Amino acid sequence: MKLAIVVLTFLALATASPILQKKMKLPSRANGNFKGNEEDSMFTDEIIRNRGYPAEVHYVTTEDGYIIQIQRIPYGLQSGPASGKPVVYLQHGLLSASTDWVMGSVNKALGYMLADAGYDVWLGNVRGNTYGRNHTTLDPDTNSTFWEFSFDQIGQYDVPANLEYILRVTGQNQLSYVGHSQGTLTFWIAMETRPELNRKINMMFALAPVATVAHMLSPIRLIAPYADSLEWILSNLGVNEFLPSSDLFQLVGEEACKQNSTLLDVCVNILFLLCGPDSEQLDTSMIPLIVSHTPAGTSVRNVVHFAQLYNHAYYAHYDYGLFGNIANYGQQNPPKYNLATTTAPVTVFWGLNDWLAVPEDVEWLTSQLPNLRQSFLVDQFNHLDFLWAIEVDRYVNSRILDILANL
Repeated sequence: MKLAIVVLTFLALATASPILQKKMKLPSRANGNFKGNEEDSMFTDEIIRNRGYPAEVHYVTTEDGYIIQIQRIPYGLQSGPASGKPVVYLQHGLLSASTDWVMGSVNKALGYMLADAGYDVWLGNVRGNTYGRNHTTLDPDTNSTFWEFSFDQIGQYDVPANLEYILRVTGQNQLSYVGHSQGTLTFWIAMETRPELNRKINMMFALAPVATVAHMLSPIRLIAPYADSLEWILSNLGVNEFLPSSDLFQLVGEEACKQNSTLLDVCVNILFLLCGPDSEQLDTSMIPLIVSHTPAGTSVRNVVHFAQLYNHAYYAHYDYGLFGNIANYGQQNPPKYNLATTTAPVTVFWGLNDWLAVPEDVEWLTSQLPNLRQSFLVDQFNHLDFLWAIEVDRYVNSRILDILANL
């Protein structure tokens, strides 16, 4: 009975937005006809330009054929164009996209702060999100093989492809990396599977870092007991994508979560329930914009893989089950990852109110890193505060800029 409830919940989350979009005949984000806050209907590069900054769009093709759009802020309003600028790459977390780094005010959002400080800023994306729904041969809408990935493949293919493309285009030998949540998890994987990349990272900044989630407090852990059955059931129902971005969420952001809405508290409490309590750092005026762009979609398998991390309490490859593991790995259990292979310098930012990257798990992670430079505890921050907190510029972004200036 419990499994049935979990499956139905997943099914509703995975399919509600496209079904309701057709039923309600919502306007397409692509045609720009949606009324309300203009940035709710904009893509990342459009938001950047709307703030007065230059923006470029680039396309990266991974070794296994996924085509991913990434964006660039080549210079800021206060720095101006110049060649040879130091490069900083920003990588979003689970169910997110590059928009994370440019939704906040230009005085606080990391993308703009870096550009104004004289950096060449690149905003990464990954397969399966709003900007990663293309492939050289696979159609995400008709071919389920497109969705047969988890953070294993994101770390093995997407992150290295993005980094190598950026270094090639800029002509730089090194860059700085900022990752949030899954964006840290996939960095560790990239450094293990492509160890030569460690030498090309002059500093990695890990915000709300994740490797194991053994002590996770978020209700996401409630699906963990059913992880082994969930993907098989949903795939047989034809459901492979989880929480894709759609005009339904844009409508929710505009109406249900707007500043004077009677449902604003519901939107706030959902964020707190998933990511941890912290009302004092939340700018409620940002919620409509956040909900309009997040979630940005991923595969069902990727979410199941996170549930497996909670079940097994260790940092490992995707678990295909006994026979699947033998076929894919040549052994009964999925191999564990080794954080000691991340030899690039790392600076960590973590919070006491984070229900996804909880202190016990962050402590284990940092104990495994051979080149940990600094660890900053921000007492009051939850998981999303490292992106959008009222004082994120003070507690996180300004510190990142200070460290970068001294590299």
